Amino acid sequence: MQVLSTLRNALAFLLVVSSASLAPPAAAAAETRQLDRPFPAAKRQAIDAAVNQAFAATKAPGVVVGVWVQGEGAYVAAKGFADIKSKQPMRSSYYFRIGSITKTFTVTVLLQLADEKKVSLDDPVSKYVDFVPNGENITLRELANMTSGLYNYTEDDAWVKLAFSDFGRRWKPRELIDVGISHPPYFAPGTGFHYSNTNTVLLGMIIEKVTNNWIHDVFADRIFKPLHLRHTVWPAGAAWPGPHASGVTEQTLSGARADATNRNPSWAFTAGELISTMGDLRIWVQSYTNGTLVSPEMQKQRLTWVTFPPNTSEKRYGLGIGEDHGWLGHTGELPGYNTAAYYLPEMKATIVVMVNSDIAVKGANPAPTIAKAVAKVVSPNNVPE
Repeated sequence: MQVLSTLRNALAFLLVVSSASLAPPAAAAAETRQLDRPFPAAKRQAIDAAVNQAFAATKAPGVVVGVWVQGEGAYVAAKGFADIKSKQPMRSSYYFRIGSITKTFTVTVLLQLADEKKVSLDDPVSKYVDFVPNGENITLRELANMTSGLYNYTEDDAWVKLAFSDFGRRWKPRELIDVGISHPPYFAPGTGFHYSNTNTVLLGMIIEKVTNNWIHDVFADRIFKPLHLRHTVWPAGAAWPGPHASGVTEQTLSGARADATNRNPSWAFTAGELISTMGDLRIWVQSYTNGTLVSPEMQKQRLTWVTFPPNTSEKRYGLGIGEDHGWLGHTGELPGYNTAAYYLPEMKATIVVMVNSDIAVKGANPAPTIAKAVAKVVSPNNVPE
């Protein structure tokens, strides 16, 4: 079924980045104001034309796009509809589900705990949980960089059918892990690469155990509050915190298009449950790609790249972060939503794209497609795949 193959990649890694400053001292605040000045007319028109063309080629009802390049200017636009049924116009302030960008938060907390000597990246999983087969030979690092070999629970056809039979179900993290570990591993730990949501869900469970706190409080205390991410939320079930985009998907048992707005995202846990806005992602991507909340040593670990195929020197994965032709970040997808956020250090450039559809066209997801079109204008020598 189409839905089965689609959900296998529902939290799939692509790059995504966004930029902004923390709410800070005068110099940083001045830099933010500089970033918010519009691009010169010609550049602004070129970006807008690229966005329009790429957006038209997708099946997405609406999109928000933010582009910031230090010393050059900014571009922010909202196009199409937030709700295709009511024809409510899209707004750049609306909330979206951000899917796998959640992984960047989860791994940042892991790195913070390593900084505090509460964990080591090379600790075995078995030090914290006793139910993972071969857990004594799987490290926290291998969970974070997708080299553990653990089976991806969202690739289990029976689980997908069950999940898509009850969109309101509240999944427990252990239930998700149990699906993954019921399958043989893809390979021995540390001998290959396979993007698996099981890895990051397991990290979330371990973080809760180490901190003796619920993950939503951990994220709030360690990331949301320090960075003033006032519009990034761990949702209570299917609830939304405010005005939001309504998402459309073809991830249904029949493959027919449907509204995915109010599905319970608990099936994604720390691999993909968060909600955010373009403005907050701008702040977040600049923070974690520059390591503002971790030590230089932990940032070095984050940016240590996996060399197993399909990773290459131009497109590769680290600890909960990707690099694609110089751009750092992550993408996110949940049924109804697709997000891309990238940061290019050499230009101090940021792109954030949020789309209220996850429907691919000719195998290309909408948000990365639009981000790539923007990058061709902003950084023609650094264009993500």
